[in-house]
Amino acid sequence: MSCAMSSSSIKVAVRARPLSQRESIASAPLCVEMNDSCTLLHNRKSLDKTNVLRRKFVKEFHFDYSYWSVDVSDDEYASQETVFSDLGVPVLKATFEGYNTCIFAYGQTGSGKTYT
Repeated sequence: MSCAMSSSSIKVAVRARPLSQRESIASAPLCVEMNDSCTLLHNRKSLDKTNVLRRKFVKEFHFDYSYWSVDVSDDEYASQETVFSDLGVPVLKATFEGYNTCIFAYGQTGSGKTYT
């Protein structure tokens, strides 16, 4: 049996949700960037009081999908329809074909699972 990627393999997606009302009021700095399937996390401790990076400390992660849903006015904004088209439609199609399927949402409380 081959471990090569196919249309029936497990897909991993990550989505950056919009800031909560509390985060917006507090002017919370963003610590995540997304570019295609690449997600960059910035160490918040490396930000000074004016949210300017004092030193560069970034962790890079690669997923099948990285969705930027923080700001609807952003050109890279991923809508509910985009996420559903990429993830939901293939799962539904496989389900209707008789395959066992599952969508598993994992994350901290308040991290956007219900939003997606």
